[in-house]
Amino acid sequence: MKVEVRLLGPLEVHGPNGQVHFTGARRRAVFALLALRTGKMVSRSALVDGLWGEDVPPTATKTLQGHIAKVRKALGVDGVILTREPGYLLDVTQVVVDVEEFDEHVRRGDYQAALRLYRGEPLADCPVEGWASAEIIRLREAVASAEENHAAALCLQGRYAEAIGQLERLVALYPLRESLWDLLMDAQQRAGRPGDALRTYRRVRTLMIEEFGMEPGDALRRREAVVLSRTGSKAFST
Repeated sequence: MKVEVRLLGPLEVHGPNGQVHFTGARRRAVFALLALRTGKMVSRSALVDGLWGEDVPPTATKTLQGHIAKVRKALGVDGVILTREPGYLLDVTQVVVDVEEFDEHVRRGDYQAALRLYRGEPLADCPVEGWASAEIIRLREAVASAEENHAAALCLQGRYAEAIGQLERLVALYPLRESLWDLLMDAQQRAGRPGDALRTYRRVRTLMIEEFGMEPGDALRRREAVVLSRTGSKAFST
């Protein structure tokens, strides 16, 4: 049985004897850092950077080695964390990581399966710094893209009510992501709700002006023009 690692939310690790509990946030974090690069050696210097950023204690390397020893003991499985100078790696033959499963579902276009793996803010309970912070941003963007693609797929299937509900939630979560507003307007128009589509444009226009002092981008302006050309200005009052 492989060790299951879940990074898309608070860290969860499940081994042959059930859920693994690491004492201390730093130990959770060091395991998460290795899991982000499963199968690849992560140098001690990179782990130190990921754990402490610019605030590196003088005993960082020794403390890191202590964390690795405790994490190995907590796992209760030999050979999961391998020493490979000048650092460590997770043995890809012994672990399965939800991020890799997520990416595979996305490659196949199965966004619903990918999103079922998402449990909340990636590494929510792991204090990480440096390059790991950039990895968390990447994971957030991957989830947002999967959600957008899933909504677009619902529109293509004619499931406009579902798409609109999902997109309303997404524009609240990612209000500056114009492509989501564009999809929302398209779904509303296709669902026979042009008035809602134009009101959506007014919402995002107000947001863009207040946040950036600028009009929405070309795609949204074209979408508004299409809706107006098909319905006329009376759509505002429908």
